[in-house]
Amino acid sequence: MTHAAVSVSAHPGIAAPRAGACPVNSFTEWDPLEEVVVGRLDNAVFPTWQPSMADTMPESSWGDLRAHGGAPFPAEHLRAAREELEILCAVLEAEGVRVRRPDPAPHDKSFATPRWSSKGGLYAGMPRDCLMVVGDTIVEAPMSWRCRYFETDAFRELIKGWFRQGARWMAAPKPQLTEDLFSDEAAEDGDGWAVGEFEPVFDAADVMRFGRDLVVQRSHVTNEFGIEWLRRSLGDGFRVSRIDVDDPHAMHIDATLAPLAPGKLLVNPERYIPHELFDGWDILPAPKPALPSDWPMYFCSPWVSMNVLSLDPETVVVESHEEPLIEALTAWGFRCVPVDFRNVYSFGGSFHCVTLDVARTGGCGSYLSGAETIHG
Repeated sequence: MTHAAVSVSAHPGIAAPRAGACPVNSFTEWDPLEEVVVGRLDNAVFPTWQPSMADTMPESSWGDLRAHGGAPFPAEHLRAAREELEILCAVLEAEGVRVRRPDPAPHDKSFATPRWSSKGGLYAGMPRDCLMVVGDTIVEAPMSWRCRYFETDAFRELIKGWFRQGARWMAAPKPQLTEDLFSDEAAEDGDGWAVGEFEPVFDAADVMRFGRDLVVQRSHVTNEFGIEWLRRSLGDGFRVSRIDVDDPHAMHIDATLAPLAPGKLLVNPERYIPHELFDGWDILPAPKPALPSDWPMYFCSPWVSMNVLSLDPETVVVESHEEPLIEALTAWGFRCVPVDFRNVYSFGGSFHCVTLDVARTGGCGSYLSGAETIHG
């Protein structure tokens, strides 16, 4: 059974924290979820094309992305995706989770730096890309798509509110995003990656959290410089380990790995390379996606099907049409909460992408093998 549409408050504000507690507390992808940000697709526009996008975007979408940068997405498709996001908010609230939303933002406005210009932004639909919570700290990521330069602005009031209530707030150096990062020489330095090592860049969605350990992939939007910045900035209390994946279009690790509980890892069988970090873990290869081959996908592959959201170590939110995945997870001991989300798929993500888990019950445990000696 899928969930029907219900009324959801747009921006309820930030409630006072529990006595003596920081309102931001999230160390893993699976501890019981208390508070979450769900993104918005209001005023979403096509991204302004840059050549590095060709390494990650489906070739079938290149024409639209090149031709329509800064222009609104098709209204009917956008409306359907926005409705699915509202339904997700209602489902999460029914599960006892506090839901926050970013502010509306004018993504259709052009902007420029002294070295480049963009016809517009993109959206505030995927907070997982631009923000990360590590314990009591909110980290702003230095993303390499120029159109996303101001994307965190929509979340700024939320972040300031949490900071005033005791959270830490750490922003990576704002990248210049000049051609030095994307040139042919940079590609050679980066071993064929779309971004070289001119300056630190990473998308937060290239990182998965396992308590004290953070696992990150090198990708077409995340470089070694960015990984090292994150490692040094988080300090000795955390261990950042890079792993390799079999994905020539690598961009965001959450369609390759999905830790659902201590010792349980859902993996993409086409991309996952076994790693000693996960020695002793129970590994479940995700079933093939159930998405029809002709479904419009601007940004990602159908493997976004495994981009699930854990509500606790026994409960996951799953797209309602992904019946093979639901059956596999149920047999693995999970309660699945099915929600229609295929229209959101088209805009580049699913439940993990469109959320930022601000507070989860739990602390900073150690769950991985040998991470202290493995740094990629």
